[in-house]
Amino acid sequence: MNKSKTNIHNFAVSILIIVLVLLGKTTFAQEVKVVQDLNLWSGVALEKSISKDWTISVKQEVRFEKDISQLNNFFTQAGLEYDINKNFSLEGKYRYIRNHKSDGSYENNSRYTADLKYKGKINRFTIYYRLRYQKEVESMHIFSRMEPYEKYLRHRITLNYNDFKRIKPYISTEIFQHYELYEFSYYDQLRILAGIRYEPKNIGQFNFAYGFNQELNTVLPYTCFLLKINYTYKF
Repeated sequence: MNKSKTNIHNFAVSILIIVLVLLGKTTFAQEVKVVQDLNLWSGVALEKSISKDWTISVKQEVRFEKDISQLNNFFTQAGLEYDINKNFSLEGKYRYIRNHKSDGSYENNSRYTADLKYKGKINRFTIYYRLRYQKEVESMHIFSRMEPYEKYLRHRITLNYNDFKRIKPYISTEIFQHYELYEFSYYDQLRILAGIRYEPKNIGQFNFAYGFNQELNTVLPYTCFLLKINYTYKF
């Protein structure tokens, strides 16, 4: 009888130790979760008007994370835009992404987007609204329904101040609505940027911006501060 009680006691102690170890690991994982970072996004783009209403574009961008100390990803993007009228336009883009993984290898992803854009002017300001449908999949399987994917509906509003000749300050707010198979959609990211577009004569446009990307609907939200430096040449 005493031997049986000893075995039960030892078993209970073993279970308690396992539970404490698991709780300790969970607490440690929560403590070491990175909740802030600084990223740098920098790229070069070319835009060409091929007719009155059609524009093609190509862009190459590289992005750094971990306080701009480590490569996160780089991508090549091609787009085609159609102007419906002076206020509305449609644009489709394809992006081939090389994601740098923690083990030093690379993961290839494909992303395609479809945009509906609106532009309107109020006194010294120009208001832009963009509704974007976005889907990203592994490799080149953009039309496969069997491959894992990430899908978003994104709403972005940008306000430009137009009272300067070559410098255009702006602020933008964007919210990301996430979709998963057999799940309800939810808002999981908020992005706010403030910047300036500088257009020196005949040499393109420079875009400098700073802001943040904030996780939503989570206990320990991740905040990514963004520094953007881009150049676009139009011809």
